[in-house]
Amino acid sequence: MRDMENVRDIMTELETCSNLIADAIIRKTSPVEDDISEHQAKKAYGVRWIQKMRRYGLAEAHRVGGRILYSRHQLNCLREAERQHDEIFLSKRKKLAPGG
Repeated sequence: MRDMENVRDIMTELETCSNLIADAIIRKTSPVEDDISEHQAKKAYGVRWIQKMRRYGLAEAHRVGGRILYSRHQLNCLREAERQHDEIFLSKRKKLAPGG
């Protein structure tokens, strides 16, 4: 049973990786399609999350005319990096806990 959980975890990681690669290809071949407005970014990722990423200098926005735009690929990479960081942190915490 544990082996199938590992297989599922690996499959999920591969799907995430392939989606990020596809996003990177879109960003390179058609940057306009990668752009997401500030309103769309806040709606998709959450206002607080966008603000936090901006505050730490991780999410870069650029202005085109009167619009503030973000890279969808960059935001997806940040979200995935944050998820992986949390998994590592939690696994270390479990190991340090009594009986872990």
